[in-house]
Amino acid sequence: MRRLVLPVLLGCLAAACSGEAPDSGAQPPPAQQEEVVRTPRPTAEAAEAPANDLVAGLDLPSTFSGTLPCADCPGIRYRLNLWPDGVFHLTREWLERGAAESELGRWRRDPARDAIVLQGERRTPLQFEVIGPRILRQLDVRGEPIESDLPYELTSDGSLQFLELSAKLRGLFTYMADAPGFEECLTGRFYPVAMEEDYIELERAYLAADKPRAAAPLLAVFDGRITRRPPMEGDGDIAAVVVERFAGLFPDQTCERAMNEPSLTNTYWRIVTLREQAVPAIDNRREPHMVLHGQDNRYAATVGCNRLIGSYDVEGERITFHSGATTTMACPPPLDERERLLGDVLAAARSWRIDGQHLLLFDAGGGRTATFEAVYLR
Repeated sequence: MRRLVLPVLLGCLAAACSGEAPDSGAQPPPAQQEEVVRTPRPTAEAAEAPANDLVAGLDLPSTFSGTLPCADCPGIRYRLNLWPDGVFHLTREWLERGAAESELGRWRRDPARDAIVLQGERRTPLQFEVIGPRILRQLDVRGEPIESDLPYELTSDGSLQFLELSAKLRGLFTYMADAPGFEECLTGRFYPVAMEEDYIELERAYLAADKPRAAAPLLAVFDGRITRRPPMEGDGDIAAVVVERFAGLFPDQTCERAMNEPSLTNTYWRIVTLREQAVPAIDNRREPHMVLHGQDNRYAATVGCNRLIGSYDVEGERITFHSGATTTMACPPPLDERERLLGDVLAAARSWRIDGQHLLLFDAGGGRTATFEAVYLR
């Protein structure tokens, strides 16, 4: 295993985290103000330094844990890390079901309800009432108290424990002098990247991409882990990212844009890949794309030659495309093969998912068959 290289720049970033923001003027009354705790681009190691203090009424940084009720299992084991800079890491395990998930994101305080709100990838945030500096009680999806004698509390002993997370990660990847780094979009945390598993695919894509300058940050998406690895120098381990399955590199995207999730319908979806084959635009041809019209459940798609038109049905995460009329121009290579591939992919599609700015289609076996990227008029 290759050891990690942590650039000297990280130390400078960590030192910058202690600066205080200037007074920006009058603030709303406390009852109307929603407190957001945020600092500029901290490193994971700087954020983990123990410096417990009361923030939003909580003794932070700390790990809160407990087993909360579950409708169809003995319980759900929660482990929640909260940091004063507004970052959270969460793991949940459904007991006796063999299911587990990880989430990360930002938390904020709602002083009107003496509660905290955890906003990650999920549309509906998790909410907890602050009972005391080391006690949280789960609230329902509307942010209201749960009337029950069952245990809904998470407690802390004031210590911070490292949580290994496995999740879809999206952030800005950089590479220079054998020192890869990754700034995660949701939290702004910066991590060195371990050169193992599917890392080489990410590095190859980065080196081949058009960049405005050397070592320019480019948006990367992959299934990965936040874990611990040995540093280049010194003893012990540091927080690092492992790339488990590389999904793609998107040079034209930013974190801000990637976090504004587009709609399935009435969005211009540029075709990126069909069955893992890249589908680039060809000069003097229409850009490969697809649009799903929401009003009449009609779609139109092209790889740059004929226009495929038809209807589609959506029910939750299920989707089915039905072919209809199409133009019948003779398509020169490679458009002829790409057009057949597009037709096959749409016919095989059974489910969909939007991941940031990307629409993914899956076949009946759960295999990904296509990747599309949302495009906005400028």
